[in-house]
Parts: sequence; structure tokens; C-alpha cells
Amino acid sequence: MRVCIYLKGTEPELSFTSEEHIFPAGIGGIQKLPQGYVSHECNNAFSALELEFMRNSLIALPRQFYGPGKRGNLSPKKATKSNVTLMSSRDAPDLIELGYISLGRPYVIPQLKIDINGTVHFISDRSFGEYKKQFKDFAKKLPKFDYKYILHEDERFGKGDFIIGYHDGKWHVALSNKALISEIDGFIEKILSQKVFENGTPQYATVQPKVHQTIQMDDRYFRTCAKIVFNYLAFTKGQEFVLNERFDPLRDWIVNGGENEFATLLARENNRFEMFSPIPFPELSHRLIITKIGTTLIGYISFYGAGFETVIKLCTNFEDSFELAGYICDWQKRKEYSLNDFLNALHDKNESNLM
Repeated sequence: MRVCIYLKGTEPELSFTSEEHIFPAGIGGIQKLPQGYVSHECNNAFSALELEFMRNSLIALPRQFYGPGKRGNLSPKKATKSNVTLMSSRDAPDLIELGYISLGRPYVIPQLKIDINGTVHFISDRSFGEYKKQFKDFAKKLPKFDYKYILHEDERFGKGDFIIGYHDGKWHVALSNKALISEIDGFIEKILSQKVFENGTPQYATVQPKVHQTIQMDDRYFRTCAKIVFNYLAFTKGQEFVLNERFDPLRDWIVNGGENEFATLLARENNRFEMFSPIPFPELSHRLIITKIGTTLIGYISFYGAGFETVIKLCTNFEDSFELAGYICDWQKRKEYSLNDFLNALHDKNESNLM
């Protein structure tokens, strides 16, 4: 019988048409739980949780530099992008532009930088194509500006300066003085009527920028970490094992949130993966281990090597014996291993090299 390990519900109240990855596909996860372990309704709700985890938590930073891209794609064309944010030149910190990071490279989005005294610049990135075509495309979109935009406030802007940018179907407005918002529409009409860029000179992105991003460390990060560890516990021990009521407090918190009594970041000196430091784990791999301390079942998870290690308290009343279990996601090579399989393969390789 199909029973959701998170909602503990069955058909027909729940459907089981999709499968849950152990590690999210967006950070390179491959292995899925068997169909019938996680309901489609729950899986669908987890998508929003994972999106926040990947875009706005600590994980967003290495993901912008290393990848992978959407659904774990390793192609540079599908590489992960950061959220559009404000960037400033290291050499000219007052020169502020809207852009994003992808595979460690900064990209400045097409934008108008406007001074209410009459100065207007169109700024773009060479990688997006020829200047006049970029502006022509931007000019076609500008009349459709409808005040549905993402606002970026920064006190470094002059009182009469603002930026209007467009990327991936979304408008962005950056300024320091909200009073300018009421004047934006008038400036757009003026720009369009005067056709100020038909004979303009391109202004391209500055190099080596400082990027200003906001990272959110809330319960969505910790709940996603707990979900990954719980997924692997279900994968390695089975559905019936994790449906035990001793895991009910954890599963309720993963699904519904609330007070976090289960997860925390570990200090570097308490890193549980240090016990495996002589082992040549795949570079930048994601790793987790589950072990028992006293009567508490605990999971440890890290991302992009041994970084961002988080400890998850799975339950505090586990009286049975439990053999240490672990899992490795080598997303760069599109491979995943149990800890035992990885160590056995490493042993076999070393034995072969000695022969």
C-alpha cells in the first residue's frame, strides 16, 4: 500500500504520480525514492521550499559559482543564475548597476540609468549581443512597463538617480528616493518620444564588481536539510521504518514549519566529517551521514565539500541498534553512492593499483 512518509496519508486522498529526489535535483541530486513513498501533493509543496533553499540560503552562493544549473544540468548554457541584485565596481564603488552572477561571472542586465536632470544611459553586457539590437529589444519592452517590478533600494544612489532594468521577463527598479517612483512613467514617455539612443554610444558593464546580495537563513534552509536526511533514511531503511511515530515531530516540522527544535549549523571544530578527512571524497560533493548517539538518531549533512555542515535531530527515543549510514552526491560526475559502496570502490581501486 502506498503511504506518504510525510503526510502519512494514502490513496485516494493523496496521489502518487511523482517521485521525490533524495538530494534536490537543482543541486545535482539523481536518486529518487520509490514511487509511493512521497505523495504528489507533498512533493509539489516541497518544490517551493527547495526553491528558497537554492536561491536565497547559504547554498545559493557556491551554486552561483560552481553549478549545477536547472534540474542539475551541467551545461554552461543552463548554468544557475543568482537573483538580480545591485553590483558596484571595485574601482568606482559609486557606480552601481543591476546584474547577476552565473558560474562566478558577473553579467549586467540591459538597463536605463536615468538622472532626472536629463542624463540617460543605456547599459548592457557584451555577451548579450550587439548594442543596437539590445537597445532595440529593450525599447520594444519599455512601453509595456506596468509598475510590476522588483524594487532595489540603496542609499548610494543620488536623490535624482534611478535605474530601470529588464531580465527574464521581470522589471527591476533601483533607487534611493521612493518619491521618484511617481515620476518614472513620465521619464519613460520622454525617452520613447525623443528616441535618445538611436545614435548613442554603447556603455558596457564594468569589470570586477562587488555584488550585494541578501542571504536568508530561516527555517526553510533547515527544513530542506532535514528533508534530505529523512529521505535518505527512508531510502536506506525502508518506508515502514520511517513511518514509525517516533519520527512524527520531525515530519510535522518538515511539512508545516514552526519552532525549530531539530536542526542547527555546526561549528567548524565540531565537523563530523573530519573523521573521514583522509578519504578522497569527490571534490565539491554533497554528503550526509546518519548515526546514533545514546538514544538520539542524528543526521549530519554538508554541501559543496565539507561546507555548511548542519546537524539534524531525527528522534530522541531510538532504543534499537543502528549502523552508521552515509550518502554522497558527486553532482559534477552525475554519480551518487552510499558511503559503504564508495569506500568499497575506493578499496578495490587501491588494491588494483598495488597489483
